[in-house]
Amino acid sequence: MVYCLHQNEGGLTWREFLARHAEVFLCADMFRKKVWTFRGLTSTFIFFVIHLRTRKVILATATFSPIGKRLKQQIRHVIWACAEQGIKPRYLLRDNDMLYPEDIDRILKSSGVDTVKTPFAAPNANANAEKFVQSCKSECLNHLLIFGLNRLQHVIYSYTDFFNEHRPHQGIDNKISAKYDAMFGRQESSLPFNSNTMSVIRRDFLGGLLKSYHKAA
Repeated sequence: MVYCLHQNEGGLTWREFLARHAEVFLCADMFRKKVWTFRGLTSTFIFFVIHLRTRKVILATATFSPIGKRLKQQIRHVIWACAEQGIKPRYLLRDNDMLYPEDIDRILKSSGVDTVKTPFAAPNANANAEKFVQSCKSECLNHLLIFGLNRLQHVIYSYTDFFNEHRPHQGIDNKISAKYDAMFGRQESSLPFNSNTMSVIRRDFLGGLLKSYHKAA
């Protein structure tokens, strides 16, 4: 079954509807990035899926040709990853891009996940996915000259690791996705920082483009 936005329940606004069902919502989108190849500048497509409640990126992959067969396999990987991580999605929010084959909705439905499509020309309806695109570009991709698909995938993996494991997110009270307890809405507790007894360790990503700081044990 495919839902449209006007079908949400109880007269809720779209923002309220997403907030109420964030635990069971996945947000998907796709964006382009040009990389250098032997043929010159070539467009690639980056497909990703985010768990709305925790802001965790479940999957992010790059390809030159996002044909239907590949996207269907990526959707299966998303379902498997959710099962491994204890996420139980009921909805997947995406736009109406023609690159998505109809079989994707069938694959999702067989796993108990309904597709929710945004209206045409309404990017704000999937604002969290759009925010990831903006963050990925402004914090990472726009600063790099990338040669080849393999290098791009390495960059995407590195940024996703940073995004999930180290970057605080305003949407979850400046907490970190991987450490966020979605059921209780809190982050793992830690001892108060004492500059006299603790030192700070810095971890660099992508040659220092991205940095993460944490207290030494």
